[in-house]
Order: sequence, then C-alpha cells, then structure tokens
Amino acid sequence: MGFFDFLFGKAKNKAEDLAPPPPPPPPVEDVEEDEDVDSDEDNDSGNEPSEQDWANVQAMADAAHAEMRAKQAAAAAADPTLTAPVDGVTVEMWAQAAAMMASTPDAALQTQKLAALGMDRARYDKCNNEFQARMQRDQTAVIATIFGNAFSAAQGVNMAGPEPISFEKYGELAGAQAAWGEQGMDVNRKLMEVFGITAVDVSNYGAYWSNRFMNDVKLAMEHGNLLEQYKAKYLAGGGGADDDIDI
Repeated sequence: MGFFDFLFGKAKNKAEDLAPPPPPPPPVEDVEEDEDVDSDEDNDSGNEPSEQDWANVQAMADAAHAEMRAKQAAAAAADPTLTAPVDGVTVEMWAQAAAMMASTPDAALQTQKLAALGMDRARYDKCNNEFQARMQRDQTAVIATIFGNAFSAAQGVNMAGPEPISFEKYGELAGAQAAWGEQGMDVNRKLMEVFGITAVDVSNYGAYWSNRFMNDVKLAMEHGNLLEQYKAKYLAGGGGADDDIDI
C-alpha cells in the first residue's frame, strides 16, 4: 500500500501521488559475533525507528511538500488560463457550489442555493465541466488543491480545530471502507448503515486527517497500521451498527 493510499482508498488524486514514500526501516548495525548480547532484544530495538529517524523522514516529507507547492505555483504562473474563472466563476466558487450540491440532495433546494451563490444550473454545469476538463491537463494538481481547500472550508472543516472524529475511529472507518470495497459492497450504503454518515462526512474527515498526516509522517504510518487491523476485522465480518460515529 502506498504512503497515502489509505486516505481515500483507490481514488487517489494527483496531489497524493506526489506524497513521499513510507520511511524505510533504520539500518541495523552489525553485531560482532563474540559480543554477549540478547539477540531478540537487539533485533527488536534495532528495527524500531528512533526519534531522529522519524525527524529525518519528516524533513524529507516537508521538503517534498514544499517542492510540490513550488511546482504548483510555477504551473499556475506559466498557464494563467488553468485557474481562470469560467463565466465569472472561480475555482473557489465552484468548490463552494459543489460542497452545497453534495450536502443538498433535494434538486429544488439545490437550485435555490445556487441562485444565492449567483449561479443557475446551466452556469454551474458549465464551470463544473470546464474545470474538470482542465484538471485532466493539470499535472501538478493546482486546481485539485485549490478546490479541495475551498470545498473543505465550505463544509466547515477547521484544519487547526478539534478532531472532527477520533484518530482511532478514523482508522476504523478507513479500514471498513477498504474491506467493503474489496468485497464489492455498496460503500455509501454501508457507511450510512454501519456508521450513520455519508460520503460527504468521510470527505470532511479525510480533509482534516490528511492535513495532519502530511505534517506528521509517524502518525500517518500509525494510521496505515490501524487501517489494516480494522480492514482485517471487517473482512472477517466484524463491526456493526453499534459502531455509530458521534458526529
């Protein structure tokens, strides 16, 4: 599993593809044969990354993120049409409208809310199609990044705020989705059935925790392990309606 594969299952975006790989285990120093040591104890401690190992990996991750941001800035500067408004609709406005559409299932109410945002259905569809087409040629995920940040903000996600869902529960949620997907189940239906949440809720949780993971590689790796544990549990038939998430 890739470093950020666990964030949204198989549906990784281009920004995630630029994420750094998982840290390799620290080198194990050779032990002289004539040394009187406990081999099991040494192996355990030798394979456990030190704080310095994690600091080094985090520094590499931070450098990779900085490089990604620099490439995005260069791409946006080189091609101003990439993020240019469509009929006066910016990427941020498009994301705000998309967030509203995702959380408003009633079509009539969608039309009313679009009007409040200065759009009608035709205008929204036009900018939606155009920006998605531009994303196909956006090799550095400039649009995806702007859209993702604006979408999360429109949904009320506070990246610096309290956890919208606990680390443990997010690991369970991710593992359950991975198991259901592997079993060919309707993931959206199972999310509501088991956890009482929607795909939009999952997106919001993911926005918060992916931001945390980008700034804490060790936490990201712990999440990957937690995901695998819960995936195995749900593949074995564990989990149930009593696991509702307190939103």
